[in-house]
Amino acid sequence: MFELEYLLPQLLFALPAVVTLTVGAVLLWNRRGRLLPRVRALGSAGLAVLLAGAVTNLLYQLLLPEILRGGRWMEMRVAIAGMNLLFMVLQVLGLALVIAALLATAPPATPWSRPAPETGPWDQPPPVTPLSQQPAEPGPWDQPAPPR
Repeated sequence: MFELEYLLPQLLFALPAVVTLTVGAVLLWNRRGRLLPRVRALGSAGLAVLLAGAVTNLLYQLLLPEILRGGRWMEMRVAIAGMNLLFMVLQVLGLALVIAALLATAPPATPWSRPAPETGPWDQPPPVTPLSQQPAEPGPWDQPAPPR
């Protein structure tokens, strides 16, 4: 049914993603008490979508040679394109949910939602006095010349 030279690379490439997503879901589950409810919900949904997409894609890749053995390649092109589109949508949706979970960790009152402080006299530039009214400071050029 399956050729080992096709099966082994598919498993080697897909298994790390499935393991990583599973470990992420377990870690999220263990920290559920410390997380805000919206973070927990968005993170769980994102990891579930990514894990479902990874497992489904792995099964699809493993069954693809059997599907193509039917010999009706022209009819299968649309189905293969549809499956690839589905996997792409699952990947993008899962990543969007995980990113939303990361962004939802900020407290509701974020620093940039505060109004700008009002200006006061400390924001005004210092007054400029004309050079003719400024006291002259003695410099090295104002010293008497040494005797010759």
